[in-house]
Amino acid sequence: MTAAAPASVYLDHAATTPVRPEVAEAMAAAQNEAWGNPSSPHAAGRRAKRVLEECREKILALLGGRTSGSDRDRLVFTSGATEANRLAILGLAAGGTGVFASSARDHTSVRNLRGELAGRGWFVTEPPLAGTGRITPEWVFPSSARGIWATTLVCGQSGTVEDMPRIAAALRGRNDVLLHVDATQAVVTQPIALADLGAATLTLAPHKFSGPRGIGAVVVRGGVVLTPLVAGPQEAGLRGGTEPVVLAVGFARALELAVAERAAEAARLADIRERFAHALTAAARGLPVERLAAPALSSPHILTLALPGVDRQAWVMAADLAGVCCGTGTACASGSSEPAPALVAMGVSAAHVAGAVRFSFGRTTTAADVDAAMSRLEPVLARLGAGNGEPCQ
Repeated sequence: MTAAAPASVYLDHAATTPVRPEVAEAMAAAQNEAWGNPSSPHAAGRRAKRVLEECREKILALLGGRTSGSDRDRLVFTSGATEANRLAILGLAAGGTGVFASSARDHTSVRNLRGELAGRGWFVTEPPLAGTGRITPEWVFPSSARGIWATTLVCGQSGTVEDMPRIAAALRGRNDVLLHVDATQAVVTQPIALADLGAATLTLAPHKFSGPRGIGAVVVRGGVVLTPLVAGPQEAGLRGGTEPVVLAVGFARALELAVAERAAEAARLADIRERFAHALTAAARGLPVERLAAPALSSPHILTLALPGVDRQAWVMAADLAGVCCGTGTACASGSSEPAPALVAMGVSAAHVAGAVRFSFGRTTTAADVDAAMSRLEPVLARLGAGNGEPCQ
């Protein structure tokens, strides 16, 4: 009888994360207790509606939103972060034109809106990136121009954390410019407060922090006008469709746990990341391994490394065959042969971009996982170092 292959070491938490047991338990209880349609007027519907609104209030509060008063902030549930980004940006842009700014460090769901907005008469500009992976400090939003500046708190390609206080300061007093922040990669390691960020809208999705897939959210600052993309009576008229109450329960519980554990988890992940970086560099045995973002400016759960001269897709395939899951960039674009836009915009050399692989860590990653991954990757690195750059069977 053939022995079962050992389980893969999962080092792609920036793509998605496993649902943690506490979240699954909360969702199972909700499935039994709040299964009704929250738009229905009967008892089952009212019960589901009450649970849904409790989740909404909890998520808003955990993100530093205002949950009371005439200028209270709002939270709109969506199917995920991609829809949330579209709703936020197109919802802010509806009914007018202006300047739309989005950099190469933004997710494809944001960058893909450039053409759509340009077709509506918007002037589209791309803030340049410094070698750090942050937006160049010298760049400012065009003066005397209304518009939308979309940015990303933690870049999924490089791991770099944006200098949000600088951006907020640059926009202070610019009531004609609305700031959209994609915080999807940031929840596990970065403190998030809507008011401190100066954001008009903020997006996230719980599958990045041990919550369920299939749900995301837009947080909308009080007083900001957002036009729906899918009309309907649900979500205060901002997003039609029956709300997934069970997923909302999982979302709220996952965020509650992530916020409570954030400081300790960020420190633990920083140790894990450095352990892995040092071990892989040592295992490379002379192969040039280079980090593409400074540790001090990066989220501790993401490590992007380059082996110049080694094809990144060959590296990922070889690692997978050896039992280590990693990625070449954001999961939504991982099947593309195109280089990671943020790395190119940072001025990383073509050889480094071609050999860049992203390892990312999460709540379930342990020091033992790092050691197991390295025992599997060491022979892979030896084969790649032999010069063929191809995955071996």
